[in-house]
Amino acid sequence: MKKLIIILLALITAAGCSFPDMYDYEPQIVVEGWIEDGGYPVVIVTSTVPVTGDYRYWDEMQDHIIRWAKVTVSDGERDVVLTGKMDNDYFPPYVYTTSRLKGESGKTYTLTVEYSKRTVTARTTIPESKPLEWVKVQPSSDGEFSIRAGLRDDPDSKDYYKFFTKRMHKDSIYTSSFLGLIDDSVIKDEVAEVIVRGAFSPEFGSSASKIYYSSEDCVLIRFCTLDYDSFCYWEDFEDILALSRNPLFPVSKKIRSNVSSGYGYWAGYGSTYYKVSIPDSLAVH
Repeated sequence: MKKLIIILLALITAAGCSFPDMYDYEPQIVVEGWIEDGGYPVVIVTSTVPVTGDYRYWDEMQDHIIRWAKVTVSDGERDVVLTGKMDNDYFPPYVYTTSRLKGESGKTYTLTVEYSKRTVTARTTIPESKPLEWVKVQPSSDGEFSIRAGLRDDPDSKDYYKFFTKRMHKDSIYTSSFLGLIDDSVIKDEVAEVIVRGAFSPEFGSSASKIYYSSEDCVLIRFCTLDYDSFCYWEDFEDILALSRNPLFPVSKKIRSNVSSGYGYWAGYGSTYYKVSIPDSLAVH
């Protein structure tokens, strides 16, 4: 997922440009960051990758990691400077974080990234977390399994929801659930049933069944509420992710972002966690 975000941002930046224009290309700062209630901030800082006719190796992506930025998070009462460190669970394997600041629902957090005489800022608010009504496993005819969840929405408030999943012993981090972003305007019933899919693979020739689960999987689910700006980012990102699989559609849509003077997102999540052992064991945390 981290590799994909870098590639998509590079394609979006280059949309409408021909290869000769890239000689005047100036890299921009890309921020991928989040903070959740009861959790510490995590921020990845990179630079955009120009799209040219030259072949690029994955190792070259290391050159686009920004390791010496000053990354600050403010909750309105105090400013905390985050510490950069290697973390091989992520791609790129370098994150900024701190244990001196925990997210709280209802609070607004301002992110500031300073690097090479540039300043990138973003703001997000952590909504109140909401529990799911139920989570269950459903087998399919081909021997795979789907996970379904009951989502109760408050008709008197405007809400946005997102699912992330992580397969224990297979995934190092939580990844975005395919089609796991929900605007409550599409919820018609008091309790809506939604499918909690795994991460979608954009590689040509890959099996779409990767979004479902096998009999030995133990799946961790992170169910999040998020603010409107964060919803807009993920909505555009998922649209491009779906189109990137089809060679007949160019990736030319600009992703909406709450990041000023840069690219990416800074999201606040109200999170609840669930653990599902396929096929029939369920424990809630």
